[in-house]
Amino acid sequence: MRLNQAGDKLWHIKNCPLFSALSQEEMNAIESASQMYTMPKNQLVPPPPEDEPSLFVVKKGHVQLTYVDENGSEAVVILLGPGDVFGSLDPTDVNFGEHCRTVSETCLCRISRSKFENMLHKYPNLAFRLTKFSMLRINRLQVRLAEMMMRQANERLALVLLDLDKQVGREEPDGRRKLTLALTHADLSKLIGTSREMVTLLFAKFRKAGMIETEKGWIYLRDVEALKRLASRS
Repeated sequence: MRLNQAGDKLWHIKNCPLFSALSQEEMNAIESASQMYTMPKNQLVPPPPEDEPSLFVVKKGHVQLTYVDENGSEAVVILLGPGDVFGSLDPTDVNFGEHCRTVSETCLCRISRSKFENMLHKYPNLAFRLTKFSMLRINRLQVRLAEMMMRQANERLALVLLDLDKQVGREEPDGRRKLTLALTHADLSKLIGTSREMVTLLFAKFRKAGMIETEKGWIYLRDVEALKRLASRS
């Protein structure tokens, strides 16, 4: 974990969707009140001190918010990207920071509860934007829960690939869509609530149907419309 310098902090604040519309004064307040650091891929986000509940904001990269049961089984609740918020502002809440893992190089901002509450009182625009982003995340969680309960595994995989395309997809010269976030079959299995072996089997079927390709660890979408048709089955 590497702490970011002051100049880097302000750059990331200006380029974070949650903070991008704030005034310079508000951005400076966030810079002085926060710790910002960069973490490599596949690292657990360290929890804040027990006496200092904190809020985390993803500035760059992606983390997966994971639920771990008493037997050690994991399920990814949601994939978080730039502008998403996680953590707790309530000292009585369970701290889920230890169950957040980076899936790419990630820049995080940590603000303590007391400092963040002071900023919300002083800067109403920040409170408004936090509420807006929180409502969007709640909507994503509701949709994801419905998908997990009502869809078959192949449909859930198609939905996840399409959602990843919206977040990290890039048009290639040959017309394919490259998912610029490298995810393993194990990562995808946790996102759709199935086994790694099932994801491997589904990938083989998707490749045979001409919907996707894989090269050097990257996933390419060849037929987005076919994926949409599969995902839209009721």
